[in-house]
Amino acid sequence: MQIENILTSDVVDLTSLKSFFSTDKDSLIQLVTVYLSDTQPRLELLKKSIITVNHEEVRSICHFLKSSLGLMGVNCLEEITLLEKKAQNLDPEPIIQERLKHITVVLDQSIIEYQRILDQLKAL
Repeated sequence: MQIENILTSDVVDLTSLKSFFSTDKDSLIQLVTVYLSDTQPRLELLKKSIITVNHEEVRSICHFLKSSLGLMGVNCLEEITLLEKKAQNLDPEPIIQERLKHITVVLDQSIIEYQRILDQLKAL
């Protein structure tokens, strides 16, 4: 199987990865590994904030994730940016929690998809 056959997804937009790394398996593996290792623990913290909101933690995580979500084609960049502002403004917990519910689902799906891609890249 070729790299271009692996870089297909209905969950994430792989346009950036294809344009920069379509022939560089090792860089792709490294990039996806870093995305997974950086995103998974932060996602768990965001899930905890669905129950008890920590505005500063939500703001900080959203700020951190913005850079990787764009490159990795995860379709919640606008929502993360808006959530960062809402957390910074100390918006009421129900507003933060409602946005977190959607964002955590999208991030979960991206992690599953990138784990699939990583496994296939490693098998090449």
